[in-house]
Amino acid sequence: MKYLRLLPILALLAPFAGVVDARADAPTAPADAELARLRAAQGHSVKWNYVPQGQAARYGHAEVIIQSPIDTVRAYVTDFAHYKEFSSGKFKTSRIIDRPAPGVTDLYVQVPIFHGMIMLWQVVRFAPVRTPSPGTEVIEGTLVHGNVRASNVILTMRAVDPITTILKCDLLITPEMAAPQANVDEELRDAAQNAIDAIQVRAQTKYAQSVTAAVASATVTPTPAPSTTVASGSASPPPPGDATK
Repeated sequence: MKYLRLLPILALLAPFAGVVDARADAPTAPADAELARLRAAQGHSVKWNYVPQGQAARYGHAEVIIQSPIDTVRAYVTDFAHYKEFSSGKFKTSRIIDRPAPGVTDLYVQVPIFHGMIMLWQVVRFAPVRTPSPGTEVIEGTLVHGNVRASNVILTMRAVDPITTILKCDLLITPEMAAPQANVDEELRDAAQNAIDAIQVRAQTKYAQSVTAAVASATVTPTPAPSTTVASGSASPPPPGDATK
């Protein structure tokens, strides 16, 4: 019975043990530069601006390592109804306005820039999650219409192991009016970082709670069965078939 009570926590931790063994058995595997960079950041996100391959515009980029399974991370990445909460104030408004097809979501967003002097608005269409390679999932939002020239957000999740996920955000918003590129760069990389930081906190908290609940379930002491001792001096009932006639 004690072993049965341990099953929930063993189910959560057993995959991690397998991952540790796999790392030990493959010391000659090529170094994962992305993972090494994020581990060096000691749980903090990193950010910069760059021009992605095949693009012409500069994107804001941020990435972070999350101690949580990719399923948990995905649940927050696709939680469009709460994107405003993930933005740390970067979004003034964020709400779902349509679901034009299965797995497709249209999100209306207002983004104040230059300390609130200009309000950008846009409808961004998020396509269903795609899997370009095993263990990697991508969700992308593209501009439907708005008062911006271009808008694109790409969220990439990569499962490092069963309880570790790398999350990256590439963000582009191009205002219709001319704006200093340095200011645009700052807004984009900060917004990308705010989003992944918020998801990191939520996903790690949820996973930690699930582990804690499993440990608590595994260590519950069973309630003793009620005593069946017969009080002293009282007659015990005769066994079946021995009743006195």
